[in-house]
Amino acid sequence: MSNNRTNAIQQPTEVLLQEIELENQIRNLLNDTQIYFDYNTIVQNDGNLLVKLDLITINKEHNQKFLFHSIQGKDKVSILEEMIAYIDNYKRHLEIYEIEWLNLKAPNPSIQTSWFRGNDIFDVLHKFYYDKEKSQFKIFKIKLMPMA
Repeated sequence: MSNNRTNAIQQPTEVLLQEIELENQIRNLLNDTQIYFDYNTIVQNDGNLLVKLDLITINKEHNQKFLFHSIQGKDKVSILEEMIAYIDNYKRHLEIYEIEWLNLKAPNPSIQTSWFRGNDIFDVLHKFYYDKEKSQFKIFKIKLMPMA
């Protein structure tokens, strides 16, 4: 029985170690933030494959996940390097927004506050609603924060 499955363990050890090192660099750059690397393969119209990384932040306080940033590329190493470059630049160039929101389906709903960096309000809303049912959340206020 032949197995046509491809996965990370079939990669050369050097490549796996490089991917681990780059993921660790990202964890260090984002300090104490809980993050998850969500990799997916995308088949393009021409049949070529792309790797997509959605870097997810997880807020343990209100048990929600948010999109930090999404990148597509030819392999994990290149998109991890691109993510590092994005993180190096994002604190200097992106606006900070404060969002006050409520999870309508939470057992004891209370207003929560989260902060996001983004190019504009639409970018921030995309990050907030990542993998969520919009009708489950009510946003009370979005505020652009002054630059420090």
